[in-house]
Amino acid sequence: MKNCDIIVPIYNAYDCVEACVNSVLKNTNLKENRLILIDDKSPDERIQVLLKKYKETYPEILFLSNEENLGFVKTVNKGMLQSSEHDVLLLNSDTEVTKNWLEKIKTCAYSSTNIATVTPLSNNATLASVPKPFEPNDLPDNYTLEEMADLVEKCSHNYYPEIPTGHGFCLYIKREVLDKVGLFDANSYGKGYGEENDFCFRCFEYGYRHILCDNTYILHKESKSFLNTKEPLIAEGLKILEEKYPDYKRKLDQWVFNRPIHYIAQNISLALGNKENHPNILFLIHDWQNIREHLGGTSLHAWDLIENMRSKYNFHIFVPENGVYKVYSYFKDTEIVIKYGAIKEEMTDLNFYSNSYKFMLSEIVENYNITFAHIHHMKGHFFDVVDVFTKHKIPYMITLHDFYSQCPLINKIYKNFQYCGNPSVQKCNECLLSIYRKPIEIETWRGEWEKLLQMAYKVITPSEATKKEILEKYSNLSIDVIEHGVNIKKSKSNLVLDEEFNDIAFIGAIGYHKGSHYLNDFVHYNRISKCKIHLFGISDNANLKSNDHFENHGRYTRDELKDLLRKNNIKLICLFSIWPETYSYTMTEAIASGIPVVSFSIGAIAERIKKYNLGWTIAFGSTPEEIAQEIEKILCNKKAYNKVIKSIQQYSIISTKEMAEKYDSLYQKYAVSRGELSKELETLMVKNNLFTPFSVTYPDYSWILNTPKWKIISKLKFPKPIKKLLNRRK
Repeated sequence: MKNCDIIVPIYNAYDCVEACVNSVLKNTNLKENRLILIDDKSPDERIQVLLKKYKETYPEILFLSNEENLGFVKTVNKGMLQSSEHDVLLLNSDTEVTKNWLEKIKTCAYSSTNIATVTPLSNNATLASVPKPFEPNDLPDNYTLEEMADLVEKCSHNYYPEIPTGHGFCLYIKREVLDKVGLFDANSYGKGYGEENDFCFRCFEYGYRHILCDNTYILHKESKSFLNTKEPLIAEGLKILEEKYPDYKRKLDQWVFNRPIHYIAQNISLALGNKENHPNILFLIHDWQNIREHLGGTSLHAWDLIENMRSKYNFHIFVPENGVYKVYSYFKDTEIVIKYGAIKEEMTDLNFYSNSYKFMLSEIVENYNITFAHIHHMKGHFFDVVDVFTKHKIPYMITLHDFYSQCPLINKIYKNFQYCGNPSVQKCNECLLSIYRKPIEIETWRGEWEKLLQMAYKVITPSEATKKEILEKYSNLSIDVIEHGVNIKKSKSNLVLDEEFNDIAFIGAIGYHKGSHYLNDFVHYNRISKCKIHLFGISDNANLKSNDHFENHGRYTRDELKDLLRKNNIKLICLFSIWPETYSYTMTEAIASGIPVVSFSIGAIAERIKKYNLGWTIAFGSTPEEIAQEIEKILCNKKAYNKVIKSIQQYSIISTKEMAEKYDSLYQKYAVSRGELSKELETLMVKNNLFTPFSVTYPDYSWILNTPKWKIISKLKFPKPIKKLLNRRK
């Protein structure tokens, strides 16, 4: 291995420069390697004072000063020309290196003859960032930089994965490569951003590769130079790269989606989680994909609990997903996901038991040192949970978010047409036969559920109305009610009815069970003459087009809704679910916007309306004509409307923190720590996440780089659309 010139270009950023140089002096053998400091005519006078101090103390350091500001590219080229035989390492002045850093990088560089460049891992180096990819990572609480570097080295398997381009924050380049490929292209890239990518793609033409040194961790702070000129430089650099290398986007896209360092990021997260030594709680749920963008009520509720209590507990989500089972783990600051695999038995509502599921769940309980479980939904799961939890002495609780415990159809919509209420066993079996095309005994279903419910430490519903409905079938249960919390700021409710015209709205995802047929009828027949109907959200009727008395606004975000409703003069929200909703986040969104609601007189929506005078209820089963008449009465009664507005002003929305505190009081009794998670999890992560090829074609993913914030050549935050895609690939 050759000696190395460590080149640090300097432009202002006094504190960063001092920390960087001190870390190199502390952790580098400067008898075998040389440190070259190049001041690019820094306006900050303190830089010269600092460099003078180093000159007096460390004569072995080579000091260079540019007579005029050359920019990053010409400055590093100047450094690389200082010898004709040494390898070089380009090091940003906003970095801090760690113990044995250069030795480990050199070992990596010389592990193969065709390696051109080596980039270490970092807290903030886009494709080399760990544990969270493509964004800055703070040092974990109670960790020094050296402790974090040690942890990374322990978590590494020294695979030295390939990367499409090195990262210039800390880039090792072999001298033989410089001799063949040449220096950085200063004419094209000027002050920087894109030059190292260009160099790395030129190296491909000579048969060289670029490697990540996955056992070395270097701290990289936010760049302090050129803060106001970054984006134009990035945009220009990207444009040049795209013109010179047509294959550039595809190579980077493919690496992003494969991400061969995913395993070590997971290992780091696992190690950090283990050190916290928190109790491990297992969630069983049916849907967890894209959870940060999820709008499903059950998953949203579970996520709110995690976000409010992950500093106190480790949460592990066991969920079926695309034919396999996965475990998503959330620690205080990090998270991991492990694919456990499929089961032999068919995953349907009608298979009650599965030996392979039972074995898998037992393994999870043991590997994750589970001491408490919280069942949020059983769809995709099997009743073996009772045996597994009993065997391992794991107390569990259940939150009933719908009526799956009473019927596999969840919403109790008879033959997918109307709410069934409390039908006979014969009627239930006829309905299930019409849906599933095979005989199903509802009493057997409920018998299995009764055992599951009776063995639970606690059974929770989000409303009294839901509790009452559940007790109709399971009268011996003890059920607690904890209302869902929502982090939403209430608008001042000061609406008044107009004399002539008041608009109404349907909000949310309006399927048949949410009353889409009423919306269709209102729009088609224009039944309410003195108001315009609006839809904020989506409907199962793709042909529902805007017209003179109806406007389809499409999807919205929770943050947008208040302004949209006020801007469009909405005076009443219609929530015509044809089944008794167990909570309704949509109703909370409406009330938070300061707008009354109208619904049928069933379920949790009607319960809240009546209890807090938040709107009006209409007899369940009313025809569209009858509903329209009631709405017209509401919009003509100013006195009653004003009373409701006053009630909305006084209504207090429960926050997710308040909700979590109530659940925390239940967790505390049984959720205790049993030590670290099993080392078997690390093996599973490597097995399932390492070197899994994912083909990316240019037309499919070319958009990924059509932004100047593309992090491979920038120091800015990774674009949100890419984060969403990356989360989906975990």
